[in-house]
Amino acid sequence: MLIKYHTYGLVFCLVFSGLAWADEISKTGCAAKLAAISAELTEAKAAGNQHKVAGLEKAYSEVANHCDDDSLTAERLAKIEALEAKLAERQHELTEAIADGKSMDKINKKRQKIAEVESELAKARAELAQ
Repeated sequence: MLIKYHTYGLVFCLVFSGLAWADEISKTGCAAKLAAISAELTEAKAAGNQHKVAGLEKAYSEVANHCDDDSLTAERLAKIEALEAKLAERQHELTEAIADGKSMDKINKKRQKIAEVESELAKARAELAQ
């Protein structure tokens, strides 16, 4: 009989801990954005940074009132498309610079610009997954 109650208690704990864990990992889109702002707001309050607290409270309010997942996804997709176009342009500029026989300094600068755009693009794709 005692084992029966321990078993029920164990099952009860596992179910509710699983539900809490699922809630934590399921935050995407606007919910993730609100959670990030909330975490930053807590840090700003702890640091006593009133200007940042005011700005974050306003941002939280704006996101809570105006954010919807569909428009957020569309916005992030548009950002990715723009960065892909910028990357293609930068790669074309590099190809032209090499074909024209530009100096290695100029070619390296163009490669650096490509690397920067690739980094921004990777960040934008990661945001889309959130």
